[in-house]
Amino acid sequence: MTVKNSRVVVLGGTSGIGLATAQAVAEAGASVVVASSRQSSVDRALSVLPPGAEGLVLDVGDSAALRDFFTAVGPFDHLVYTAGENLALMRLEDYDIHAARTFF
Repeated sequence: MTVKNSRVVVLGGTSGIGLATAQAVAEAGASVVVASSRQSSVDRALSVLPPGAEGLVLDVGDSAALRDFFTAVGPFDHLVYTAGENLALMRLEDYDIHAARTFF
C-alpha cells in the first residue's frame, strides 16, 4: 500500500507516535492534516511538518466540533487515530459519538 498522492488525517498528530506518523506519510508523498485539542500543539507540529501540511484544533468530545472538523477537512483517504485507548473499528458514518467520547 502506498500513501503517495493521498490525504491523511491524523487525530492526535501533533506529538509522539501521531506526529511521527504524520511526518512519515508526508515524506511518502501524502497530504497531511493533523488535529489536537491545543492550538500551541498544532503550531508546533506544523513547524516541523513539510510545507502544505494542515493543522486544526479539535475537541473530539464535542459532536458539533467533530462535524465541523470533518466538513472543513473535506474528503480524505486515511484516518489515523493515535490515542492510547483501543478504538472500536467501524465505518465512520456508523460511528456513535458516545462511543467516540469514551475512547477520546
